[in-house]
Amino acid sequence: MRNRYLKILGLKPGAEDHQIKQAYRKLAKIYHPDINNDPNSHQLFIKINEAYAKLTDDNLVDDIPSFKEEYRKKEKQNLSKEEFEKRMEWARNYARMKSIKEDRIVKISFIQIRKSIMGRFSLIVSIISIAIASIILIDYAILSPEKIECSIKDRRFDSYLNMIKLEILNPSKITHVISIDLQDPNYLNLNLKEPISFYKSPILKEKIGISNSSESVSRMVFNYESLYVSFYFYVILLFLPIITLISRGPNLVYILSVYFITYMSLIVMIIFFLTMLFR
Repeated sequence: MRNRYLKILGLKPGAEDHQIKQAYRKLAKIYHPDINNDPNSHQLFIKINEAYAKLTDDNLVDDIPSFKEEYRKKEKQNLSKEEFEKRMEWARNYARMKSIKEDRIVKISFIQIRKSIMGRFSLIVSIISIAIASIILIDYAILSPEKIECSIKDRRFDSYLNMIKLEILNPSKITHVISIDLQDPNYLNLNLKEPISFYKSPILKEKIGISNSSESVSRMVFNYESLYVSFYFYVILLFLPIITLISRGPNLVYILSVYFITYMSLIVMIIFFLTMLFR
């Protein structure tokens, strides 16, 4: 096993410690991701670090048994206290070196992401996604909707969706079509023979719903063809890139979020724009 690690560093069997350190420093300078842009340098740099870590830790052995297994062996073999403590030290060293190796891999991955197109792409997608989520939140949940007096032009029942389709004519003689769910509790209080008010969101101009003109927005009958029928879906998923921006650094959360959250947010944004375009 030692010879395999020596071969990775380009050394012959029997190489001394100073030769190992010298070879490691030389190869680390050549294959460090900050210096070498070759895509294969990442894996080579990891192998070089692993080989050096193995060769410079005298207590490190492969396939260290777990603490429970060691305890059982101690009971069966009647190991001395010194021998048992030595094996426990081996296990602790193994866990320490494994943690160091994982940290190095994460750090190298972070450096590669930062230097790659993916790092810049993730940042751009995150900013746009959060901006869209903020607009949706402000438009629907914070700002008050516009209230427009209108009249009912036509209505028909959609048996397939179990909804009523209303054609509403605003003062500019523009017709809007909205869908009302018969199970909406506010629908029972809606009197279509009285004057009707039509509600639009102030920023995206979404057709949110209708109510009798004498009623407040809290008694509004929701339009189920509105974009905001999926309000929580858009807001929650489009705000997720905050995790990517907050966790930015050499850690596993950032590396995973760069790929998973970035592409998920991109898909949600595409759905959002397609919905705005074709509804």
